[in-house]
Amino acid sequence: MTSTITPPDADVADPTPSRELHRDGLGPWEVFAQGLAAAAPSVAIAGVPISLYTATGKGAVWAGIIGLVIVVLIAITISYQAKRTVTSGSLGTYTGNGLGPGAAFAAGLSLLIGYIGFATVGALGGVLYFESFLSSIGIHAESTAFKLVIAVIVVLVASYLPFRGASLAAKYELAFEIAAIACIAVIIGASYTTYGLHFDAEQFSLSHLGQNSTFVAAVTAVGAYAGFESVASLGGEARDAHRSISRSLLRVVLVIGVLYLIATYPQVLNIGGVDPDEAVLPQLADRTDVVWINPIVSLTLTVAFLVFVTAVTNSAARTLLTLSREGALPKVLAKVHPVHRTPWVGIAFVGVLALAFAVAATLSTTGRLLFDVYGIYVANWGFLVSYLLVVAATPIWLYRIKALTVGRAIVSGTAFVAVGYVIVGNIYPSPKWPYNILPFVFLGLLAAGLLWYLFLRLRRPEVARRIGTIQTLSPQEQERLAELGIAAGASAAHRS
Repeated sequence: MTSTITPPDADVADPTPSRELHRDGLGPWEVFAQGLAAAAPSVAIAGVPISLYTATGKGAVWAGIIGLVIVVLIAITISYQAKRTVTSGSLGTYTGNGLGPGAAFAAGLSLLIGYIGFATVGALGGVLYFESFLSSIGIHAESTAFKLVIAVIVVLVASYLPFRGASLAAKYELAFEIAAIACIAVIIGASYTTYGLHFDAEQFSLSHLGQNSTFVAAVTAVGAYAGFESVASLGGEARDAHRSISRSLLRVVLVIGVLYLIATYPQVLNIGGVDPDEAVLPQLADRTDVVWINPIVSLTLTVAFLVFVTAVTNSAARTLLTLSREGALPKVLAKVHPVHRTPWVGIAFVGVLALAFAVAATLSTTGRLLFDVYGIYVANWGFLVSYLLVVAATPIWLYRIKALTVGRAIVSGTAFVAVGYVIVGNIYPSPKWPYNILPFVFLGLLAAGLLWYLFLRLRRPEVARRIGTIQTLSPQEQERLAELGIAAGASAAHRS
């Protein structure tokens, strides 16, 4: 049988079935679909190349390559823990296993900033592409009031699917992603054809690796893959969770990595002069004489954005639920719907924030596309910091449970150095405005959350110690630890 490490308070982890998530409700393909939808290759293809180009010009491809290498190393490192223990708390819990509850809270909070940030910018992306679809069929959403109504509709739909259940959403996520990518492939193919047979060698010049802007863009590039780790938040709902989650981590990264690199190069060829307040792909379709595909692409991408918001909302709500059950957040966030078995309060919370962001962007004079780019950049910092913490924690935990090998130490150590290098490269030398202040926006949000942890540590130390403790060891790992004489509870997390 499995070993579940949970807090001692029955009130924090109520075993009542009506308050539990739907256990064993997701098969391996549904777990994979969740990771793919949260990483959202179709959404990234629609928005990430222009983000990379905005930050680093023709160094965009190198930024994407750097991001892929880093994320592969991260995925392998996370899988070392996922094979042994699963949780709905995802990377926060894995970080706590090696670095203790304070780091678990920091990683969980950073990941929440990333997920909620993605949900908000994803909702705005859905608004942009739905407007583009309406425009392509002769309905122009030019008034601010009309745009706000569209924002409300998009957020409501994107919140409804995760409310009904992760399994229901997963059944449609993969199909919608394939349909959206197939439509985008028409534009990508036309971009190659329009440019001609000659090769743009400048995009692959090694000189880009000496520019700080390339590593600034690598934050967004890593973010393009971010969301793949969301499969780890399904530990309480997946069948054969330890195997399906660890395998899905790397599969998702490799699939979307190939798609990103194929799509970035031709977009950069044709991206100059893009209107920052309009959806990018329809503009590229106009330039490459495949304007007929616009209504189809805009509609499928609207759905893809909704699926994306659904997936990251699923992960955010489950992280909120775990932190709530550990006592670190208000108990209301631990509420599970008695019929659909979903963390409906957390889902509603993320939906409200997404709507607020979409409204603010619509009323902003910055331009909604640039507003979206800046929001993605801040959210990506949440993923970077959580990745840095988890790759630092994993080898420490493996060493404690006598599972660290030379190969695992090299992979996780290389991942730590790579993520750390990208982070430092984005701070020094200081990048151009406004990228020089956006990391501090993230740090301000993180600092506010850490002040709450400090309060818990001083006033409610028993609660602070519980953070990062709800997880389930695999039967094989429990047996191995027993043979080694290592207590399951002691091996799961460092206590301070």
